[in-house]
Amino acid sequence: MNMWTRGFRGRRLTVALLAVALVVAGVQLANPHSYLAEAVARIGETGYGPDASLTNLTSVDRLQANFNRDAGHPRLILLLSPT
Repeated sequence: MNMWTRGFRGRRLTVALLAVALVVAGVQLANPHSYLAEAVARIGETGYGPDASLTNLTSVDRLQANFNRDAGHPRLILLLSPT
């Protein structure tokens, strides 16, 4: 087997693996209950840049009210301490 034949087989394997990956991604995107389809759908929902906000909560009641207001959406709570 010469060098050209080995290189050609490697390229064919790479193209075949890429094709399989694209088919799997297509099937995942077509399924509305898949993780990938949900992630793509949520990209437009995320708040970043000027739309994102950070709220300094000083009481548990305010935290609870904000948490309950955003039911059904992903929420991130950061507890930071200066020590």
